[in-house]
Amino acid sequence: MAKDKCINCNAKPGKRKCIIKGGELICPVCCATIRNEDCGECQYYQVSAEFQQKKLEKETATPSSYFGSPVMQKSVMEASMDLMNSYAQTGKEYDQNADKFINESFEFFNTDEFNEFFFSDDEIKLIIKEFGEPGSIEGWFHTEEGTKYYDNAVTLIMSDRRFREFSKTLMVVFLKYYRKKEIDKAWLILSTSNRIMEGQFVVPFTILMFFRGISRWKLGIR
Repeated sequence: MAKDKCINCNAKPGKRKCIIKGGELICPVCCATIRNEDCGECQYYQVSAEFQQKKLEKETATPSSYFGSPVMQKSVMEASMDLMNSYAQTGKEYDQNADKFINESFEFFNTDEFNEFFFSDDEIKLIIKEFGEPGSIEGWFHTEEGTKYYDNAVTLIMSDRRFREFSKTLMVVFLKYYRKKEIDKAWLILSTSNRIMEGQFVVPFTILMFFRGISRWKLGIR
């Protein structure tokens, strides 16, 4: 007895009952070709969706995901190469003059554009649980004890997930300023992202995030 043909292509043998074809038999090739969100209860769709999710998680766990999608990566790479080739002196000044980098970074990252970058309540609670309340005496964070507290706190929070989250968002802003030819700001963001990914936490960006989080937590801002 001849096997039933696929309801979709009418060529290959139908081996699977297809939900979106009214329960008629469909071949594996057509199953993979036409499946969509309407197939939600189908075991073959569920297996495929799980595979795609695991594939996505594996891809986003790689270092390249610091810069977002492949299109974003390409744009960031091209912009970075242009900065290094055409505006190398600006980057060199930030590398060689720490005060210039710190002062201009504090001014730049303290604008409204970056106000939404802060440690969450849960993160601040975790810091305080691990290290206790930060000192309240004026200038405490400028002491050796205060600096150590800050370094340990940021190290505790800045996981790989945080690196990726902040770097991808910063790269969007980086490309905006690069395309506007505001080279100093583009270089500040690029230099900051590089330092964050290299584990150099004592940069104005992370300092501001830390203090914004502490302030919001103490003031009960949600």
